[in-house]
Amino acid sequence: MGRRLLAWGGLALSALLLAGTGGALLPQAHLAWRLLRAADDPPALARLRLDPVATPERVADEIDAAVAAQDDTLARSFLDLADGRGIPVEAARRDRVAALGEGAPLRTARAFADGALTGRADSGVGLAGAFAADLTGLGDLRDLAREGGRLLRDEPADTVLLGLAGVGLAATAATYAGGLGAVARGGATLLKTAHRSGRLSRPLAAHLARLARESVDPGAVRAMALAAGRLDLAGARTAARAGLRTGAVAELTALGGRAYALQGRMGTRGVLQVLSLARSPAEIGRAVRLAEGMGPATRAVLKLLDRAALVIGAVLTELVRTVGLALGWCWGVTLFCRRLGLAIGRLIWTEPGRARTPGGAGTGSRAPSTIAAATGA
Repeated sequence: MGRRLLAWGGLALSALLLAGTGGALLPQAHLAWRLLRAADDPPALARLRLDPVATPERVADEIDAAVAAQDDTLARSFLDLADGRGIPVEAARRDRVAALGEGAPLRTARAFADGALTGRADSGVGLAGAFAADLTGLGDLRDLAREGGRLLRDEPADTVLLGLAGVGLAATAATYAGGLGAVARGGATLLKTAHRSGRLSRPLAAHLARLARESVDPGAVRAMALAAGRLDLAGARTAARAGLRTGAVAELTALGGRAYALQGRMGTRGVLQVLSLARSPAEIGRAVRLAEGMGPATRAVLKLLDRAALVIGAVLTELVRTVGLALGWCWGVTLFCRRLGLAIGRLIWTEPGRARTPGGAGTGSRAPSTIAAATGA
C-alpha cells in the first residue's frame, strides 16, 4: 500500500511540474518555431517581431521624432504602419505630418544644388542633383580630380570613390545608349552618396572597398586621375572603360542595382537607412524583399526592429534551444501518460493470482489433490 501511495505521489508531482513548465515554455516555443520558419521570409519575420514593439505609444513617439527631424517620408511610413495594424493616431499628429510639405520649394532647391556640387544627399531631391552631375560625367570627374590628385601626390586617397567613379564613368556611356546602364549608373551614385555621407555599415563599407579596389586596374586609376586633372572627360571615360575588371565590376554593379531598386521603393533616406543596417549584399537583397512585402511601411519597420527585420541574428541559438526544450517537454508528457496509464490499469484490473472466491480461497491456490479429484484422476 505504501509503495502504491508513493507511486501516485510521484505522478502528482510530475503532473504539477509539467503543467508549470508547459505554461511558460509552450508559448515561447510556438513563437520560436514560427520565427525559425520565417527566417527566409523577411516580411513574415518582421510581422512576427512587430507585435511587442509596435505599440501606440511607441508609434506616436516615432512620428513626433520624425516630424522634429523633418523626415516626412519616415513620418508617413509610421502612419502607414499604424493604419495597417489598426493603431490609432491623433488627428493633430496627422496634421503635423501633412504640414511638413510647407516650405518644400526652398528646401528642394537647396538640396538639389548641394547634391550636384558636393555629391552629398539626404533626400530624393539631393540625390537627383548628385545623379544629374554624375550622369553628365562631371560628378565622377570631380571625384577623380580630387581623390586622384591625392593619389598622384602619394597622399592617402579614397579608393572607394575612385573605384565607383571609374565604374560610373563607364556606365554613363551605357546610360545614353539605353539598356542596364541607368541601373549601374544610379547604383554607383547611390553607393558613392552613402559612402561619402558615412551611412554605410562597417562590414558593408569594407566589402565595398574591396570591390572598388578590385574593379579598376591601378594603372587605369592613374590614367583617369591624370585625365581628370586636365578636365578631359573623354580621356577619363576611355581610361575607365579600358581598366575595368569584369568580375569585380559585375559584383559591384549587382550591389548597386539592389540599392537602386530599393531607392525606387523606399526613397533616398530609406535606402540610406538600409545601407547603414545591412552588413552584406545578401542582406540588401533581403531588404528588397522586405520592401516588396511591407510597402510604404518599410522604413517604419526598419526603425522599430533595426537588423531584426532582416535576419534572425544572434538569437538563432536561443530559438533552437527553446524548440528543443519544448520537444523534451513533449517527451516528458509522453512518459508521464505511459506511467499514468499503467497505474490506472493496475488499480482497475487486479492480478489473476490475487482474485478471491466467495469462500475466501484464491482460484490460484487450489491443492493438487482437489484438482485431481475434480478431474477424476
